[in-house]
Amino acid sequence: MGFESGSLSFHAFYLSKGFEPGDIERFAARPLPPIKTLVGDQPLHGWAGPLHALDGDLTEAHCWRGDWLWLAHVTARKAVPPSFLRATLLAELEIERRARDVEILPRAAKTEVRERVTEALLRDAQPAFASMECAIDLRNQRLLASALNDASIQLLCPFFRETTGVMPVLCCPESAAYRIRGVDANALEQIPLTPNPDVQSSPDNALGAEFLTWLFHRWERESAVFEFDGQRCGLMFEGPLTVSSDDAPGCHETLLRNGTPLDSPEFGIALWNGKRLRRAKLTLTKGDWVVTATVDAQDFAFRSLKIVTPKGESAPAPGAEPDALQGMPSLNRPGAKPPADPADPKRKLDVDERLDRAAFYVDAFLHLYGEFLTIREDPAAWRAALSPIRDWIAQRAQRDD
Repeated sequence: MGFESGSLSFHAFYLSKGFEPGDIERFAARPLPPIKTLVGDQPLHGWAGPLHALDGDLTEAHCWRGDWLWLAHVTARKAVPPSFLRATLLAELEIERRARDVEILPRAAKTEVRERVTEALLRDAQPAFASMECAIDLRNQRLLASALNDASIQLLCPFFRETTGVMPVLCCPESAAYRIRGVDANALEQIPLTPNPDVQSSPDNALGAEFLTWLFHRWERESAVFEFDGQRCGLMFEGPLTVSSDDAPGCHETLLRNGTPLDSPEFGIALWNGKRLRRAKLTLTKGDWVVTATVDAQDFAFRSLKIVTPKGESAPAPGAEPDALQGMPSLNRPGAKPPADPADPKRKLDVDERLDRAAFYVDAFLHLYGEFLTIREDPAAWRAALSPIRDWIAQRAQRDD
């Protein structure tokens, strides 16, 4: 699955209590029911192991990886391809019309045929699966899950609570502001970032977009280096860029891609007209860890997160602790693999190593968000910080303030 290879896309969720490896038994008590129990179009929900939708091994030995519990929420349902359903239904309706020798079938007859055809096709249909990978961080009260839209989140969170008694809380700009600094995002004074006198204060809270715009300005004009976890870390922005505002004149969202969107005059013009940076590709580094992802400031979704191995260097050997993690508390898994010597330059990172780097990315991102909140919650400090931002926007848009 995606957490094991390729890029990772996920939301982070806060958990109200910590988890231990033995808690996998709670998930094992709610496995995906047997597929043969599927009836009609009613779905089945349950937990499965991390390898595939029918992985029924929900044990510590299988799901405990490093400092993570790795598993999946699976939904199974019978589904008929829409094109096949439509073609079969039209054929049956024509047969029924000829049998009745009428020009147009009554509505009740059409309904009867539709129900009969749908039931017959569902009886023989093969099940379709939808999986959401989940990784519970055993060091922190946090869940990473590949639930990226509202429907997936509304499905996963209540089921997780039914299984464990803990309701996951989405890590978004508002919840993170309260968790990190005790800030009520809706109580903050809304001040336009742009010096454009034609742009009025928006009644809508766009704290995440304000943060990403502030961070872009900091990276471009002040410093690409920040202190985190006792180390010097770095950040870098790349395109494409999405800027948006529900109150901006004309279009409310602009996508800048191809060429050099970071240097484009359209970016400055969009900021001048009241738009803020909503989505961008952001790279964060710590030591030899280089992690890049597309961040959505509206809900803190992390998409296409990739772990970059610097050229000329290899991934750490299996079981070896990266230099950047020396001294970090860790759960020692029984039977852990001893460090291999030498490291294989072509070795793939284990899933727990990939998740550790994803966790670093989230932690570093929220650390920067905390620095922003320290300024944002203080009206005087925020107005002082706005002065260079507005100068920067005016210069970007080639306007005189």
